[in-house]
Amino acid sequence: MEPLTPIKEVEYRCIVGKMIDDMTGLEYSTFSFETSKEFSSFRYEIAVRYKVEPGNLVFRVLGMTATRMMMPAFGTAKSLLKVPTLPLGKYTVTILKSDGSENVFYIEHTRKGFQILKPIPRKRFIDLVISKEAAMSGGKIVSTVSKAPPPPLVPRTIQKRAPAPPTPEELEILEALKTETPEERDAREEAELFGSSSRKKAATNGKAAAKKKPAKPAAKAKNGKSTAKAKPATKNGKKPAKPAAKAKPAAKKKKR
Repeated sequence: MEPLTPIKEVEYRCIVGKMIDDMTGLEYSTFSFETSKEFSSFRYEIAVRYKVEPGNLVFRVLGMTATRMMMPAFGTAKSLLKVPTLPLGKYTVTILKSDGSENVFYIEHTRKGFQILKPIPRKRFIDLVISKEAAMSGGKIVSTVSKAPPPPLVPRTIQKRAPAPPTPEELEILEALKTETPEERDAREEAELFGSSSRKKAATNGKAAAKKKPAKPAAKAKNGKSTAKAKPATKNGKKPAKPAAKAKPAAKKKKR
């Protein structure tokens, strides 16, 4: 599908399709009209009159009428027109509105399906759409619905703005929301009861207790005895001397 010029407001859509009647088995070409906006109070229908001529299709949109069932409903106003299958060829589709506005489209019907031909009206109150089951495979234009323009980019200076520093009141609230440990709670209660001296002592005692590490127990063997071997005692605290190396026997002289 080729890109088209974006249209801000389009009132109607005309969807071209095909269907087979279950009773007669005949194939029909369908033209379904609907509004672009949805209604939240009541469901309405679109009053459309049409005329089919060789090479020309004329549709006149008269307006909206209320349905017979006046029950609250949500959705768009719709109207379905069913005509005998159009012969193969090119057609000029003229769509008229009650206020005198007119849009002219050109379509081509082949054995592969329908497709929209150029030129396409730039200022239009209705969009022409070919349904998936009736569209030509590989057709160039199957819809005049224009894509919405992309949203404008926001400058980075606005996106990344440095947050304001917290006020003293906000800092007090943050401090009040912090959770305290059991040691801090005990120290605070002692300070409230006995003054700041007991609080300092409790803090120093807690730090000293945290620094001390429990001694590791000696490793025990399977039979319950300690695996560490006692070193032999030495005199005067000196290390025991190593035993002297044995002298090698003298080699025997060979007899001549």
